[in-house]
Amino acid sequence: MNITFNHTLVALCCMAGCGTLLASCSNVGYVTPVERYVVSEQIRVPANQSTVGRFNAQIIFMADQIERNVDRKSLENTFIITSFTNLNKLSETTAFGRLVAENLIHELQVRKWKIFEVRLTKDVIINETGEFSLSRDIKKIKDMYKVGGIVTGTYSVANDHVIVNSRVIDINTGLVASSAQSHMPANWFTEALLFNADNLQPMKIVGDTPFSCRDNPVCWNGEQMKQMKTDGTLR
Repeated sequence: MNITFNHTLVALCCMAGCGTLLASCSNVGYVTPVERYVVSEQIRVPANQSTVGRFNAQIIFMADQIERNVDRKSLENTFIITSFTNLNKLSETTAFGRLVAENLIHELQVRKWKIFEVRLTKDVIINETGEFSLSRDIKKIKDMYKVGGIVTGTYSVANDHVIVNSRVIDINTGLVASSAQSHMPANWFTEALLFNADNLQPMKIVGDTPFSCRDNPVCWNGEQMKQMKTDGTLR
């Protein structure tokens, strides 16, 4: 027959010196169950009056969520941040998805996350849509650059809002180490990034490019470089 002693009985016996029941109070061990600490305090979205400022405020809001929810052991890793993709077509991204990633690079870096810049290595190839692919085996990338995590996410347009979901994934285990969610109003700024990016002035960001490329009319990758006229217009 199994006899179960509750903690009250054990404590009373220890106090009363019940030597016959318990050989020694020092031999009585009690392991406190591990409890999850859940922060219930609400994260506030920074107030801002401008359209672009409200967009940046939502990115800060997401970064705060990621920082608070993350498994602290994961922060020992170095992270790659990818362009956010369209939830309905995960192989595609837009200027909106790329800008979300760019802003998160800044927000997480100032929070002391170790971020690896994928554009500064030939081992990561960036295609025309802004996504990257690894040109070597993933294990070699992890070992060489000590990359242990990826920050990625999706966006979805629903009526007059854009829903953005982000997650931090541990490369070694595949587990989600943290996550965040935000919704942004659909306005002229988000619509331009989502649907009219072709009409926006393009900006080329070149990584791992020889300085001589900047002076040559034809770059090392065969792309015709636009030279700036003295009057400030492109030709």
